[in-house]
Amino acid sequence: MEKIVTVSELSSAISSLLAEGIGFVLVQGEISNFKSHSSGHKYFTLKDEHAQISCTVWRSRRMNFLPEDGMKVIVTGELTVYPPQGKYQIECSSIKQVGQGELYLAFEMLKKKLEAKGMFETARKRAIPELPLTIGISTSPTGAAIQDMLSTINRRMPVCTIYFRPTLVQGEGSAEDIAQAIDDLNSYSPDVIIIGRGGGSIEDLWSYNTEIVANAIVCSKIPVISAVGHEIDFTIADFAADMRAATPTAAAELVTKITQIDIYSHLEFSEDEMLRNIRDTIESNRDFILNLEKSYAFRQITDKVRVFIQQTDEYQNKAEKKIAALIKLQKTKIQSAEAHLSSLHPLNPLRKGFAYLSHNGEMIYNNISLLDYDKIKIHRAYETASAEITDVDNRKKNL
Repeated sequence: MEKIVTVSELSSAISSLLAEGIGFVLVQGEISNFKSHSSGHKYFTLKDEHAQISCTVWRSRRMNFLPEDGMKVIVTGELTVYPPQGKYQIECSSIKQVGQGELYLAFEMLKKKLEAKGMFETARKRAIPELPLTIGISTSPTGAAIQDMLSTINRRMPVCTIYFRPTLVQGEGSAEDIAQAIDDLNSYSPDVIIIGRGGGSIEDLWSYNTEIVANAIVCSKIPVISAVGHEIDFTIADFAADMRAATPTAAAELVTKITQIDIYSHLEFSEDEMLRNIRDTIESNRDFILNLEKSYAFRQITDKVRVFIQQTDEYQNKAEKKIAALIKLQKTKIQSAEAHLSSLHPLNPLRKGFAYLSHNGEMIYNNISLLDYDKIKIHRAYETASAEITDVDNRKKNL
């Protein structure tokens, strides 16, 4: 009977095999995802064009330079196993810098090329509207970025109309899809377009470091805000865009600099200002008339003047009521528009219990039969389920 071992025992055996069979290694590659932990330990990924491996530098190891993403280095260390995750890694004893990595050099070369074409010139860039009421958004439909932007805009300016174009943000074909998304959003003529995604490594963000995306931004008829990654991340899209936002949430705040609260405050201030001007005018006219009334020439027409004064008071009351009614009507229209636009929120149907179907990340529309699929995904507001198609009742044929 074969001996049954625990996961820990198997991991320990693998670690021993690596230590005895391979031991210390000398490996060349490019640094990616470098992180310096508060404990003093450092972690990064060493990669080439075909593979990658995790690396650890304990805080007791002194280094004569600070590693950065994109650096090409030669690492000396022992190949070990990290049991909690069951993966092998290199515990580095020394790191020697060879040169900058290929991605970093490609970034710099493309940046210089496009800069020479004038694509980053400030004079070319368009101003972002102060009060955009229609906003186009291009990002992943599954990432946190879209949720952050939608919630921020809805909180600050819920009357805005949002055109959301789900987009591939990394991987094969993503650069082309980002460029196409900018062109698609232009067809809706929004006031401004936001393109972006959450943070990641230089590889994750690479689609935004491509010439095709930069050209799409520059050729856009609508001003484009680039909101890629975190505050420390800079891409070619950031330089080509009309404005850069540090994060997707920051982009949502930039397009809602004037909030709904600001508009209500302005309406209330305008109402007070109008009423104050009317009262001042009426008071001025009243003083003029009273002065005329005291003069000898007009004493005989005192009664007519008093009638005029009374009519003036009535006009004042009517004017105040009319202005108040107009302001109330405008507020009602804004609230109605807000309620209507909120009902059109792209996530509302899911929150009401509806769901949509997808296959391999693509939505399945009503004109496509489920007979074409073996397996599909069912998406609800807060959960996703996988389903296998075993039978389809085509109601359309029975009608």
